[in-house]
Amino acid sequence: MTSRRYVDIPRSYQLSPGRVQADLYFPASAPKRARQQHAVATELARIYGVNATIPALDGPDGSIASRLDYRRLKVQGKPRSLARYLAALRRVLTSVERLATRAARAFGSWRRSLLTVLSGQLDDETPSTLRARAAGFRAEVLGTLVGYLARGPQQLPRRDPSRPLWEEAEGVAYEVWQHAGGIDPWAVTAEEIDAELQQMLYTDLSVVEQPEAEDVSTVRFTMPETVAELLEQSGPAEQAPLEDVVHQQIVITSRGPAGASGRVPTAAARRSVRLAGSGSR
Repeated sequence: MTSRRYVDIPRSYQLSPGRVQADLYFPASAPKRARQQHAVATELARIYGVNATIPALDGPDGSIASRLDYRRLKVQGKPRSLARYLAALRRVLTSVERLATRAARAFGSWRRSLLTVLSGQLDDETPSTLRARAAGFRAEVLGTLVGYLARGPQQLPRRDPSRPLWEEAEGVAYEVWQHAGGIDPWAVTAEEIDAELQQMLYTDLSVVEQPEAEDVSTVRFTMPETVAELLEQSGPAEQAPLEDVVHQQIVITSRGPAGASGRVPTAAARRSVRLAGSGSR
């Protein structure tokens, strides 16, 4: 069965040596459902010994509001501890949601049953109030299941058939937990932990400044036409007296077809030779 996406887990990053952080996001369409899944992640963080903090909401003008943002959760810890937590989070969230959905279906079956209708427990209810009852029942069941994650049920709840089912959420949560064999928050393989470790970044990308691309269109390249221009572009320390430039035979090294090196006079060098010869006459 394909699991739904209850939480977005981006790549965690290093805050300091030996400490990493992941910024979780809960994308549920209903804010109440996102807050319930937020509670599962927070309890699992407590079980795994990683630090969980709830960031504040961003105000409309970019300022920080006084309310907490229950769609986000920042979790921090040692790399391996956080990797184990992240490897378990999706599976635990999916398992808790499935058990809560199973309880909600049981509520729907109870509401439609003939015995419930004849008992008069729904006489004062309307479709809108029943929807609110069903949503509250599911949320209470899920909260009870979250409390079971650390140590399981600590006592056996007693069911009272004479009471409406929305007042029996704790007993129904116990029944679906037992029927499923419970949820083991520690059922994580070494391969899953290693996969999370490999995904971890060693720096926070938000604080890394990307180098600006050099605009090569503004750079102009000009080849000097004479040796004097070449020496002038090289700077004062590289310049030689002008008479030395005139009388010096400048040669460049070239490589022939066979790879042998030869010394070929340049055009400027040939001109300097002719100048030197005419001066001697």
